[in-house]
Amino acid sequence: WINHYEGYRWIDMGQPFIQVLQWFTSLGWDIQSWTGKKEAPESDSKTWYDLTSEERFSAAQLCYSRITWNEVEVFSNGGFPIEKPGFRFDHWWKLDDEVREIAHESLKYSEITWNVLGLGAVEARDWMSLTPSEREAAESIGWNQATWDCWINHFRSYSWENLVFYGLDLDYQSLGWTDLSWDGTEDAPPSNDKTWNELNELEKQYARKLCYFEDNWDMVDITPNNGKFPHPKPKSRFAPWNELSDDEKAIAADSLQYSEKTWNSYGVAEIERNGWDELTQLQQSHAISLGLYERTWDCFQNHYHSKSWISLDGDVRDAFRVLGWDENSWAANYRPPSYENEWNRLSEIEQSIAYRLCFFEDNWPGQAEALKGQSANETLAGEEEAAEEDGTEENNGTSEEEDAAETGPSGQTASSATQEDNSGSKCVFSGLTASLLISFWSFGVETL
Repeated sequence: WINHYEGYRWIDMGQPFIQVLQWFTSLGWDIQSWTGKKEAPESDSKTWYDLTSEERFSAAQLCYSRITWNEVEVFSNGGFPIEKPGFRFDHWWKLDDEVREIAHESLKYSEITWNVLGLGAVEARDWMSLTPSEREAAESIGWNQATWDCWINHFRSYSWENLVFYGLDLDYQSLGWTDLSWDGTEDAPPSNDKTWNELNELEKQYARKLCYFEDNWDMVDITPNNGKFPHPKPKSRFAPWNELSDDEKAIAADSLQYSEKTWNSYGVAEIERNGWDELTQLQQSHAISLGLYERTWDCFQNHYHSKSWISLDGDVRDAFRVLGWDENSWAANYRPPSYENEWNRLSEIEQSIAYRLCFFEDNWPGQAEALKGQSANETLAGEEEAAEEDGTEENNGTSEEEDAAETGPSGQTASSATQEDNSGSKCVFSGLTASLLISFWSFGVETL
């Protein structure tokens, strides 16, 4: 660890109790360069991450790490050990067509898994876990093992032993990780749940050595967001059912159990009562396929209602307070009066707060209730109109019978006969339906 075998003679390094000759050979050394009869190999002038993966492995076998190999900390702009691959932080539609095609076809990225940093399934694997074709595709668009493992995977799929082997355990230890928390035996350290701004300066310094910065630490969605919502609006979720592709309908109907009715009626699907963390892995995968991920699901689908009051972020909790919620009503799921109002009856402040919680006119609860009421009224009106039409048909069908009944044997109308029998007094039939008239007349006009 201190001398890295540099005090040994070349011929001694192959001895059974040493056996390090192969690692020096892999780094380009031979007896002549070791004894100074020719220049040191090219690897000797490289920085740690400029070494090939084979050279870096050999150096680690010789107890080198990034710090001891470089002898001093070498940082690129921004304090990172490796230069940032800029294209990875361009949004999907800003990529060159060829790069986007390779990322989609070979690495299985989609617009949402590319734009939400850290969301892609492929990013959970280190370089050596990629298939040969995936590594070839990644290399063709500008990655290598060092940039992938640091900037994409952040060494998260390394075993703790491999972290120690490459000297990366020190950085993770400084963020509170241990071998037990790393393998899941113990809980993750507090730093794991902090946002970038909640990290202290020392924690940020060590995070940068693992190729983190604010955007990828917070898993920012780099999709352009020019709307009023805190996150880009998931377009496919608010497309009508009949505009979805067959594949999208199948995914929505599978583990998420949407139907056309529950898809088109926002907030009524059983699945939307669950927060992201309550979804199964399959449900999360299907939600991602529909353009939703943790932040947009919890905001646009669940509106944070699956969370406890105390677990809400401070600004979210403040927003709910403006709409009339408090800790007691939240626990009882008792909606405040503002939720009964239609969207256009909310004040400007209430609307702006509702946007913060991913509500808008179409999915606002009060608007949904108003639409239900309107639909019920339209249904009732339709039924009354149909009944009136049925009554009209019955009236038309009995008109001849009524005409005959209204005319007496001498050709007088029932009205005339009644007026004569009652010395001019009038008998007014008002509001009787056709069926009642027929019943009356069935006893005979003279009797009536």
